Amino acid sequence: MTTETSPKPPRRLGVSPVFTLFDRLLAYELLQTVGAIGLILVVIIVSRKFLGVLDKALDGELSGDTLFTLLGLKTLSATAILLPAAAFMATLTVLGRLYRDQEMSALASAGVGLRRTFKALSWVLIPLCLLSAFMSLAVMPWSERQSQWLMNRDEKSQDIRGFKPGRFNEFSQGDVVLYAEQLGSDNALDNVFVQSRQSNTVGIVMARHGQLEKNDDNEYFVVLREGKRYQGIPGRADFVISEFGEHGVRLETVENETANLKREAEDTLELWRSHSPRELAELQKRVAAPLGLLFLGILAVPLAQMAPRGGLYGNIFIALVVYIVFENLQKITQGLLMTEKLSPALSYTLAYLVLLLCTLGLIVHRRGWGWVVLSFRERLRT
Repeated sequence: MTTETSPKPPRRLGVSPVFTLFDRLLAYELLQTVGAIGLILVVIIVSRKFLGVLDKALDGELSGDTLFTLLGLKTLSATAILLPAAAFMATLTVLGRLYRDQEMSALASAGVGLRRTFKALSWVLIPLCLLSAFMSLAVMPWSERQSQWLMNRDEKSQDIRGFKPGRFNEFSQGDVVLYAEQLGSDNALDNVFVQSRQSNTVGIVMARHGQLEKNDDNEYFVVLREGKRYQGIPGRADFVISEFGEHGVRLETVENETANLKREAEDTLELWRSHSPRELAELQKRVAAPLGLLFLGILAVPLAQMAPRGGLYGNIFIALVVYIVFENLQKITQGLLMTEKLSPALSYTLAYLVLLLCTLGLIVHRRGWGWVVLSFRERLRT
């Protein structure tokens, strides 16, 4: 007994899938390279920034827990800043290898042109652009706020952690000098010497025992017991020597942690609502990350095209110069915007106009004016 099966519908020719094999190949290579280059750049930059934080930890101004938390927060900020550079170098490296190995020539014979290359890159560049926007507009200011809060919190308690027995320690911006021979595990002090200055009046206190304490208002004191206090200048009538059973000296800490946030830590919406040139310049710095990623990625397409005998890194030096010029142009326009010597519209767009002109110039140089005219005519016909 035979069963009849319905014939399969004929496959429609001329209909290409949305995500082709070329798209997958380019996306896979590009994401791998972005990850590798980005990891190297982040490690280098974070290591340099972390040295300053490590110095504060060694001086007792930061705790060990805060140290590792700051490392993670600095990594987030560095990732937001370096993502455009990583994407630019990765795009240039991947396309440069394809040109060197003649793979782009084979793809061109199969109908993969400049427009098709841009379309394939968009599968990676557009998601990376959105990720960069989220990192620079939301994650980076949040990271800066958390870093500033942690450092302020630890600086407020540095009078306890920063004390070192057997040496003179300055507190309250030099108004208090504290010396003790020994420091116990419960912040107990032995053979204590304290010099305090108030309104140009210097007082000296010496005691057998002392204690570093914090009250309910988060204020720090050194409480001295069984000692003498010397107030005034010896030889004058107002010089006073007094004995006490218990005496406290306040150690003034840094300003309240609710002090004004640094501009880098301000919320992006607040910057958007502000009309201050400095806030607008900070907003321009954050917007530069996603827009720079997109425009630099587009520029990398004609920049990666090289001669068959060119090396893999033939145009890396030119790309480095382009990126340095782009970054410096951003900083110059931000500075001019802060001093109100440049309008916000021109400050926000000048660097990207330069990148766009460079891209168009490279395309015309590689393809020629004839190709540009023919492509324009075909666009008009369709």
